[in-house]
Amino acid sequence: MPRRLPRILVSLALAGMAAAASSAAWATSLRAAPAAATTLTVYLAPASKGGSDQHTGLSPASPVLTLARAQQVLQQRKPSGDVQIRIDQGTYVAGQTRWTFYVPGHTISFLPINYVIGHGRPPGGDPAFVDTSSHGTRTAGWWLQAQEPASGPLRDGGTTGLRFYYLRIEDYTNGVSLDGQAGHASQSHGMYIRPSIGVNGNWISGMTFSDIGDQFAPGQIGFGAILLTDSSGNHITNNTFDHIENASATAGKIHGIYVTHFSSSNTITANLFTTISSFAVKVRDRSNFNDVTRNRFNATGGSSAYRDEFCDAACVRANPGTARQCASYGNGFFSNTIGTVFGGTAKQNAWSLSPPGLTYAGGSGCSIPRGQQRLRTGGNT
Repeated sequence: MPRRLPRILVSLALAGMAAAASSAAWATSLRAAPAAATTLTVYLAPASKGGSDQHTGLSPASPVLTLARAQQVLQQRKPSGDVQIRIDQGTYVAGQTRWTFYVPGHTISFLPINYVIGHGRPPGGDPAFVDTSSHGTRTAGWWLQAQEPASGPLRDGGTTGLRFYYLRIEDYTNGVSLDGQAGHASQSHGMYIRPSIGVNGNWISGMTFSDIGDQFAPGQIGFGAILLTDSSGNHITNNTFDHIENASATAGKIHGIYVTHFSSSNTITANLFTTISSFAVKVRDRSNFNDVTRNRFNATGGSSAYRDEFCDAACVRANPGTARQCASYGNGFFSNTIGTVFGGTAKQNAWSLSPPGLTYAGGSGCSIPRGQQRLRTGGNT
């Protein structure tokens, strides 16, 4: 008859077997689990610091010179995680960049080389992008225009996850365009319609937009330091808009921030607007639930600091060929500080609507949900 092992020895043996099995299973799960995607960093430096588009951009010792080249590097590397474009201090002389590269579910950040996200403006000055017009050659256009890619998972729009921090944009006709419609209006029976999901979920913080408009870079009409076209869920905070001006013939067409055509649920908070030749913030055409709070306005144009505007049937009759639009609703304008009018000493009005009417939707085909109105206001001084 075989001898029985003591109970304690049996228990220890079973425990050892269980531990070994657990360790083996843990090791197998580690081998099976996909590796976490790492952040890919691309480095920019001005020509004075060795930046060249012949470089790889993948180390501070091999920085590229332009955002166009940085985008090529990303297209070649095909990152699967977050991206940072680290930009050395200095001045970059650059024309317009059309941006179409995104990583679904991840962010692409444009930021100074020494910036720690969440820690405020870094020392050494903001990297400055200057349109070539100030250097003798006119290149009218946008500093950066983000659009949907021609192919891939975001070809019909979605969350593009661009992040802009502490850069200076100067002497361009326009600043940043987040364009979910690639600049093309779509119409059905004379009504402006939405052709895509949009370019959404971006962040613009700590930026300085200075000398923006056709007053400084003629050749095209200036529309805005920031233009949102079918672009929703963006955060625009703690930026400075200084001298956003068009020449006299087009002075009323440019704005600090222009929110248009289905651009909803954006937050515009704690920005400084000073010396704007037209409305500092303008909202148009079914752009709903945008919150404009705790901003400062000084020397801004138009009849008010904030403008809600759209083109109804009467507007179309007066402007043949213009697509008909509908009112926006659910927007808020709260706790803002209103200063003087552009070019004068009188205090600016806080807000205005065109066509008038807090509950006017725009006629047949347009509607405002029950309980909503075009604008809610309060606490503005």
